[in-house]
Amino acid sequence: MATKVAENLEAALFSDNPEYQAMFDVNQQGINAGSEQGKDYTDDLDALLTKGAVQEGSMRQHLGLPGGTFDMKDTDRVFTFYSYRANEIGWRENTLISSEGYQKMSIVQMVGPTILSMVGKQHKRLRATAQPLFKRPRVLGWWNAKYIQDTVDVLLDRIVRSGDSRCDLNSELCAPLPMAVVTRAIGLQGSSVIDFRFHLHRSSFGQGADITMEDRMASFQYVDRVLNDMVETNLREPGDNVISGLMDNDVTEDDGSKRKLTKEEIFAFCKLVIFAGGGTTWRQLGITLYALLSNYQFWEACRDDRTLIEQSVDESLRWAATDPVFPRLCVEDTEVEGVFIPANSQIQLCLHTANHDPEVFENPKAYDIFRKKEHHMGFGFGPHRCLGMDVAKQEMVLAINGLMDRFPNLRLDPDAPAPILGGLEHRGMTAIPVVLS
Repeated sequence: MATKVAENLEAALFSDNPEYQAMFDVNQQGINAGSEQGKDYTDDLDALLTKGAVQEGSMRQHLGLPGGTFDMKDTDRVFTFYSYRANEIGWRENTLISSEGYQKMSIVQMVGPTILSMVGKQHKRLRATAQPLFKRPRVLGWWNAKYIQDTVDVLLDRIVRSGDSRCDLNSELCAPLPMAVVTRAIGLQGSSVIDFRFHLHRSSFGQGADITMEDRMASFQYVDRVLNDMVETNLREPGDNVISGLMDNDVTEDDGSKRKLTKEEIFAFCKLVIFAGGGTTWRQLGITLYALLSNYQFWEACRDDRTLIEQSVDESLRWAATDPVFPRLCVEDTEVEGVFIPANSQIQLCLHTANHDPEVFENPKAYDIFRKKEHHMGFGFGPHRCLGMDVAKQEMVLAINGLMDRFPNLRLDPDAPAPILGGLEHRGMTAIPVVLS
């Protein structure tokens, strides 16, 4: 890779500013959300399934933790779906167990309307407009060649160049990789990638107790200003990026007429792609690496047969999905798994317990890349299955493949503090300390 290109890419990947680094602190994020520091909730979550397929109350309430209602306003009751069957209904029956509930959440209101909070024909129309940019052939070609492979190479070459025998792959690889890929894909370059991600994160979630609403609004205005400038730039001079791709595609209305996406719809897609593509892939890649390195026979199997890497990623999504619970709104009286659920109830879909349901998955607590293949819910299910899942998979596959090329005997560092699968709503490894040689 040309030196100038590599330097520009490194600027998009790293910053010494502690505020930026805080975006990737699993422990602190969990504490901010009311989770116990240094706590792995896997066994606690698994135990909830034994108490009932559908239970009244939130997942956090069942765990004895504060909060847990996803800040969904004006709902009457809360129910959590734990079994595979209940979650399958919750994901598939999206006009009954509706994702419109996101519209009642202040975080989503800050981001703006996205396909995440839509159902039915509206969701289908807008998703179909963006879908061509994220289909597997497009990912294996355009995404890999233009964004993923070179980012992986720069990150891993930087580790090699350091000459160190040990490093934390969470900070050196897992966190910067997806953030840079998706932000560059909308057209940003250099240090503006990190700046944009920081302000988008702060405008929507805040960051620490000292962040005021004035700070959040300033970041919100920064994000919209950058996106507006990028849309205007792509209108004048179309680029080879996601924004120009969205601008090229047509929305087909119910009457068959066609229109272009509005500026606000493009903004919303960009924000969603960065949130979903940046945070979730970072944490899931770390979980996958930890699973492989702590079950070393699977690292060796994948190293010797690289076609197994993708199924190792799939198994990590079943074994420990980074986002184990999703909110929905029940819009009509219904019954699920023998439990009556009245209209205007908040629903929490606990896909972690669905993925650990022993009626579907044999020995579900074990990480086993050779297990009998069943449909897991790590990327969701039904009409709201993750739009960018093939991008996420390829980032993880190419990262693991690159590690195996450069460090075939990579191992967890026995002298470092043991990493923990921390957090609750957003789970991730606190670190991935490794010995490289």
